[in-house]
Amino acid sequence: MIQSCPVGRRYVMRRAALAVALMALVVSAAIALDTGRAAPAPNPAPPSVYAPGLGDFMTAYVQPHHIKLWFAGIAGNWKLAAYEASELDETFDDVVSYQGNWHGLPIGSLVQTLIRPQLKRVSAAIEAKDAALFKTAYASLNAGCNRCHASAQHDFIDIVTPATNPYHDQNLSAVRKP
Repeated sequence: MIQSCPVGRRYVMRRAALAVALMALVVSAAIALDTGRAAPAPNPAPPSVYAPGLGDFMTAYVQPHHIKLWFAGIAGNWKLAAYEASELDETFDDVVSYQGNWHGLPIGSLVQTLIRPQLKRVSAAIEAKDAALFKTAYASLNAGCNRCHASAQHDFIDIVTPATNPYHDQNLSAVRKP
């Protein structure tokens, strides 16, 4: 039988007390650090849905379709011209929906009165496959665009018939037959 040693027991007790004291110190420090932290930030609000501005519509959508419409029409590529006219019409639907009232200006009404009738004339010329009528209708569309810009206090934007095709990566001429 092993006899207990009074010196050994004191040693173990001191070690245990020291271990408990160290654990209490560590826990206290952790609690102090945690309460010193700022509360976690609330979840950020979900991003708002992007709605293109009027300038975005005009530069990114209207202008390219307008240019391609011209080159397809004068080349007699009526299928592409019809597509570009349809894309313009669709884009103006979006302009009316998203920017119908822009900085207090009735853009939706301007589109309906100044652009839509001219775009219909262009579409009729395309349907008739009439190059001369197409050129006249396209000039009327340009004039409608410029009247709209003037009405929106942007008369410094002057739409003209394009002189050169900037789309070197797309053949806008009449489609070749296989």
